[in-house]
Amino acid sequence: MKPTAFLSFLFFLPFAFTATVVLAEVVIDSDGDIMRNGGTYYLSSAAPIGGGGILPDTIINQGDPKTCSIAVVSKLNTEGWEVTISSPIRAGFISTTFPLNISFPRLGRNVCTGDSRDWVVKNSLPVGQPVMIGSAEEFGSAYVPGWFFIKTHDSEKHYYKLVFCEQGKDRCGNIGVKLDNAERRRLVVTDKNPLVFKFDKFHQSFASDLSMVVSTGNL
Repeated sequence: MKPTAFLSFLFFLPFAFTATVVLAEVVIDSDGDIMRNGGTYYLSSAAPIGGGGILPDTIINQGDPKTCSIAVVSKLNTEGWEVTISSPIRAGFISTTFPLNISFPRLGRNVCTGDSRDWVVKNSLPVGQPVMIGSAEEFGSAYVPGWFFIKTHDSEKHYYKLVFCEQGKDRCGNIGVKLDNAERRRLVVTDKNPLVFKFDKFHQSFASDLSMVVSTGNL
């Protein structure tokens, strides 16, 4: 199904719990189709050369596997892992105004995060606000409540960026990359340049058999 440029619909604000009519842009995948709510996609880099894929990276804190955690990273010259993108808004499509849950469906139960597959944001110095796998219960006071959103970067090419909007604040931050002390390309909330993506449909036959990298360093 090919989209029109914009759709008007009733949008339920996640934090204010008030309904308002807004003009919302529907997100389009790299095939020119409307992105499906609950669909699985590759977040493919829009960069023509040297782009990277998005995948999980296990971090062992000071060599103790009991304190390990899983970061979301960008790795150059790889396809990365597929992600499932869904919204609590009851619609069959994804809009640039929808609050989103993002997860790695291929990530199985593990010693670091248990059954958690969802992307979350935490406070973690010196990295700042990295994107991690986990839950509010796991990260406690370091957990940052809020939602991810997709925003348009280039509507003609169907290029997008991710932003994170912290609950109770008026502004949102881009999802970009910051190198940590182990030279990992960590996804973080930043005021600087965002990562720019196109969304490629996931096909099971093309899934690569990737294993998570185990690293040491700051969480």
